[in-house]
Amino acid sequence: MAAKDWKGIVQEWVEHNQQHIVELLQELVRFKSVNPNFLERPEASESDKLQEFLKDYLLSMGLTVDKWDVYEGQPNVVASIKGKSRDKTLILNGHVDVVPEGDMSRWSVDPWKAEIHGGRLYGRGSMDMKAGVVSNIMVAKFLSELGVELNSDLDLHIVIDEENGGAGTRAVLDRGYRGAGVIVTEPTDGTVNPVEGGLHWARVSVKGVAGHSAWRYRHIYPGYERTGVNAIEKAMKIIQATSELERDWGLNRRHPLLPPGANAINAGVMLAGAGVKNGIPETITNPAIIPDYCVIEYDIKYLPTENSEDIKREFEAAVSAAAITDSWLRENPPIVEWGLRGVDFPPVNTPLDHDIVKIIADGQAAFGISPVYQGFVAVCDVAWYAGRNIPGVIYGPVGAQPHGPDEYVELDSLFEVTKVLILSALKWYGILGGDEKEKEC
Repeated sequence: MAAKDWKGIVQEWVEHNQQHIVELLQELVRFKSVNPNFLERPEASESDKLQEFLKDYLLSMGLTVDKWDVYEGQPNVVASIKGKSRDKTLILNGHVDVVPEGDMSRWSVDPWKAEIHGGRLYGRGSMDMKAGVVSNIMVAKFLSELGVELNSDLDLHIVIDEENGGAGTRAVLDRGYRGAGVIVTEPTDGTVNPVEGGLHWARVSVKGVAGHSAWRYRHIYPGYERTGVNAIEKAMKIIQATSELERDWGLNRRHPLLPPGANAINAGVMLAGAGVKNGIPETITNPAIIPDYCVIEYDIKYLPTENSEDIKREFEAAVSAAAITDSWLRENPPIVEWGLRGVDFPPVNTPLDHDIVKIIADGQAAFGISPVYQGFVAVCDVAWYAGRNIPGVIYGPVGAQPHGPDEYVELDSLFEVTKVLILSALKWYGILGGDEKEKEC
């Protein structure tokens, strides 16, 4: 059986298709697919139009396509190249929802025109992460055009709502689309990210006693009957305790692929006032009232090797320990709630020697790139696959300013990632051997 120079074929194919790759990315960026949760008029999001465009594009390639609404007007698309089975299905995941453009005066280009300057394609979502979506699609296009026979399916999971918690990817998994491994092409500056910390959102509620601020002196000095308890002041003791826990974690617990202190406890929202409605203070515009209710909302990031339930217990223990030191909190302990707004990301800890990691490293090495391994410091949809025991890795292009003005992706990096992903897929399916020359298909 004759051997094929797959590296050379991939190189030539990507070079031949560079203009098409760029034009497809420009098409995607020009859709204003802002996550509707961030819009005053959710119906203004163009996610549905974008996904309809991609459905037609993928059907024209001969792929099997499933498009359905996760929320009204917010569809997922799953496209597949059918192999001989689904035993070793490879998943390529990317999201099409983006954050709003923000202050337009800070952009030097129109965020929706996908302009190219100096080898960079600018626009909202160019880096995060429509470039990754295009690279994924190009893998399928290459395999389809060359008629490569696969021993298992290739699935493209093109999802919505990653920017607001990941409902799109969870819906894909709930619909039964599983695989043996997943590559999520979030931007990583070309590094290989096999690990990602877990994330909890939690709310701590602290009660006080409302009163008039004119009599505050009676509440804080001896000799008076205390008739009010300021919930904000009591909550500050909880914030101090959780800050000390964060520092202990950062100093004493580390992961070799993550920067020290990545396991952070951020008190990101604090709201206080008088009365309570739907779990939050009701009257928040009258500082003449001593507040009787305060909520603190936390973003709690923990290491890939740590256990979610252990983290919860440690956090609750820190809150309880602080409460014990205060006579009021001891009798009126704070309440900790988990899974705030449905945010509860499992950790990702894929071994470096797992095939899903090795195929990317091998693909990079084939093109003369020395693989660099890092941990992903944010969270993304790879977590939902890990939560279903599907090993994953994050790998994507170089760019800058995600969520900020003048977001861009480096086009040379986009082409490089596309080549590596194609070679990785060939490796995954056993078509490509260690010398990049393997069997005729």
